Amino acid sequence: MTTPATTAPATLLIDGAWRTGDGEYVRTDPADPTRETGRYATATPADVAAAYAAARRAQPAWAATAATARAAVLERAAALLEADVDGATEALIADIGKAHRDARGEVLRGAAILRFHAGAVLQASGGTFAGADPTTALMTTVEPVGVVAAITPWNFPVAIPLWKLAPALVYGNAVVWKPAEAASGSAVRLARLLAEAGLPDGVLNLVTGSGRALSPALTGDEQLDALSFTGSVGVGRVLRRAVAEHDRNVKLQLELGGKNPAIVLADADLPDAAEQIARGAMLQAGQRCTATSRVYVEDAVYDAFAAALVERVRAFRVGDPREPGTDIGPLASAEQRETVGGYLRLAREGGATVLCGGGIADDDGGHWAEPTVLADVPDDSPLVREEIFGPVVCLARVADLDEALARANDTRFGLSSAVFTRDLGAAMRFARETRSGLVHVNRETAGVEPHLPFGGLKESSSNHREQGMAARDFFTVTKTVYVRPR
Repeated sequence: MTTPATTAPATLLIDGAWRTGDGEYVRTDPADPTRETGRYATATPADVAAAYAAARRAQPAWAATAATARAAVLERAAALLEADVDGATEALIADIGKAHRDARGEVLRGAAILRFHAGAVLQASGGTFAGADPTTALMTTVEPVGVVAAITPWNFPVAIPLWKLAPALVYGNAVVWKPAEAASGSAVRLARLLAEAGLPDGVLNLVTGSGRALSPALTGDEQLDALSFTGSVGVGRVLRRAVAEHDRNVKLQLELGGKNPAIVLADADLPDAAEQIARGAMLQAGQRCTATSRVYVEDAVYDAFAAALVERVRAFRVGDPREPGTDIGPLASAEQRETVGGYLRLAREGGATVLCGGGIADDDGGHWAEPTVLADVPDDSPLVREEIFGPVVCLARVADLDEALARANDTRFGLSSAVFTRDLGAAMRFARETRSGLVHVNRETAGVEPHLPFGGLKESSSNHREQGMAARDFFTVTKTVYVRPR
């Protein structure tokens, strides 16, 4: 909701100054929508243009800054984030209702991401090569790509922005950052922290507001050299087409979700598999692109596994995300509640068997959804084909690994997958034949570490990986140098 600004919030960071926009929008607590949690400036296309211009002016000097000095900024930011862990955790909970344990863990993970990239920039890059002329030295170097746009989602308000911002900044780029509206509180807090850590003016610019309204300005600016986006397949397609329409060589990195399968074979440790799959499907209210959403179970153990999974899911505590004992908080927004509710209505109307859960709030008392396990869902159902982004998982019987792999791979997505088995041969076959960028054996599909590359296959991702040293590949360009002394 956008309203005329009265005491307008200054949440646009452009060229080192905090500015107001042409209006404001209001965010409320997902656990108690009657409680206002913040007001944020609505940026205009002119604000985006100003942010790009500031980034272009600031980038050359930042790129010329010693890598050790750029790394030191990230190290200071990590220390500041750790010192602010309580405040940053509360801001994250207020944004999206994530359970306290998970919110705090994400904040600390953000500090780890900053520290990883502070160290990574000091590792060897480029190389030397033998050539046809022994008097000529051949080498490669890496340089920043230039001005980067980062468009980030709401479900990980600290970690995912830092996947992009930390490597982009430490390798010498300047950034224009557009966070999801639902994550505005965490975004403003994080931008202030990075500025306090010593980023020069204009190196990081933050524009808050509607992605739909600002998308043309974000994709069409002539200053743009690279764009990194995490979000839905639909928005990713829009961004890809928008960048292409301008007929410019803009690097594009897209992370676009998943419909992640797990396979449970007859020899699996069933209690452990139930624990891992329950966590992968339900924690963070299922609002993770890596969440487990389809489970294919060998017929011989299907009934036993289903019973174990239902028992574990029912044990999760759903409630106030600020309470330390809460496992699962509310959905992030009324819109997300309506989306998940629509899928649950479809399950009931389509004859799915509800093994547990299935309830969803029908008023404004909070955006609550019960952790839900479904069975007897046809493979062509939207519940199996589409990303629900809620605490919902579908179980299916299979005869063997052959059938399980065929059905698991029958999807346009390819982000993450898992197999549960004691058979090393079956595990290795699964790792070869599963069509996903992330592969797990005897562990949940969710969960990533900052030093490993992250990304999917098919419609889940573009070809550029995030995190680890793969991040350097996206946020830099390679230059080949021939030196013949005279």
